[in-house]
Amino acid sequence: MIYMLKILKIFIFLIFLIAPLLTKAQKCDYDYWGTKALYQFPARQSASVPAGYQPVFINYVGRHGARHLTKQVNSYPAYALLIKAGNAKGLTAEGRKLKQMVLALDKVEHGMVKSISYEGINELEGIGKRMSLSYPQVFGLAPQLNVGITKEVRTRQSADAFLKGLQSGFKGKPNIKEYTDNTNLRFYDAAPAYNTFEDNGSWKKTMQQLQQNLKIPVVEQRIARRWLTPAFVKTLAPGETEDLVTDVFGFATITASLKKEIQQAGFKPADINIASVFTCDELAALSKIDVAEDYLVKGPGTNNNGLQVRVAVPLLVNFINTTDDFIKNGQIKAQLRFAHAETIAPFAALLEITKANKVAKDISQLNKVWQSSQIVPLSSNIQWIFYRKKGTNDLLVKILLNEQVVQIQDLKVSASIYYKWADLRTYYINKLNRLHVKLTDDMQAYLANVK
Repeated sequence: MIYMLKILKIFIFLIFLIAPLLTKAQKCDYDYWGTKALYQFPARQSASVPAGYQPVFINYVGRHGARHLTKQVNSYPAYALLIKAGNAKGLTAEGRKLKQMVLALDKVEHGMVKSISYEGINELEGIGKRMSLSYPQVFGLAPQLNVGITKEVRTRQSADAFLKGLQSGFKGKPNIKEYTDNTNLRFYDAAPAYNTFEDNGSWKKTMQQLQQNLKIPVVEQRIARRWLTPAFVKTLAPGETEDLVTDVFGFATITASLKKEIQQAGFKPADINIASVFTCDELAALSKIDVAEDYLVKGPGTNNNGLQVRVAVPLLVNFINTTDDFIKNGQIKAQLRFAHAETIAPFAALLEITKANKVAKDISQLNKVWQSSQIVPLSSNIQWIFYRKKGTNDLLVKILLNEQVVQIQDLKVSASIYYKWADLRTYYINKLNRLHVKLTDDMQAYLANVK
């Protein structure tokens, strides 16, 4: 009997010892990519167009495509810490494996940061091509297109990829006017109050509570002890464990965007499978923190009329004004803009798109009302597709989020999936009035004073 108990204890100990390895070997079913999720276009939707109407104008804003990191791998605190630990023989076997992966990622990313990847090019080309195929009546033989970008090179690259796909269906050469527009597309940079909110806003208390509930400091310590020897862990300064885990998690989420680049650099996917150094539960916990921060800082947060949403007012004003311009002269057939996740998330909430405007009563249950991978994945986009009845100025609008038809909160469609433009415009004008904004206001002045 005693012998059998000893055998049982040894068996239980071995199960406990190898459980983390078994977990890591599994394919995690939790979506941990957040805003780094690759774009998933929907199956082509067929919806009957009301009799006598045809598409005539498109108002579009999209996020840049799948991208590389925004700074060199060797500039991250995690990189320096792994090198330091390696030199001090402070890495475990798992830590040495991680270090080699990070060094490989550094080689892949060298000279490529801030740019979109091959994956991003394919995403944007596909969106452009599908637009051309779906709405050929908009573009005609030689359409005039306005193309807005930001100061970041990845938005120009995204515009180029999109236009390549769009023009694949054209019979003539388009007249393209490209311009840089940081006021309407990087409004979050131009508002001092928002910058203060981002650095020291009340949202941080909500994040701290969520981190406590998820026991994130305990999770980070457990992860660090798996990568670093006990002696080296004792040398870590406050904050270094968090930096290490956060950086490595960020490296893990970027790899899906770099499939071709990893191959071209001579590596196999397993060579840079950084997610494999986490368990599925750890990825889930870290992702909840990552998504919650995006939600609180860029999305509906605790108040759908909060500063983090109202800061997107310039883009709404621009959408209305450019539509009014089309109605007056009809010259520009498509207003196309290429920006960032920080553009799309608050704009979708401001528009009251039902998938994107919900305030979570319990931040720990956020995924039930708001999913960043569904709202602001890489190449995410919002489209207003306008249809005109022949011989009239009667306009209908179809609204798409990531090429899927969506509804506007508290505004009923007038025909199947379409809104009357007059109704939609009035809806947003009323919202702007409640925010004390007029279409003629100087948006730079608005951003300078918004609170």
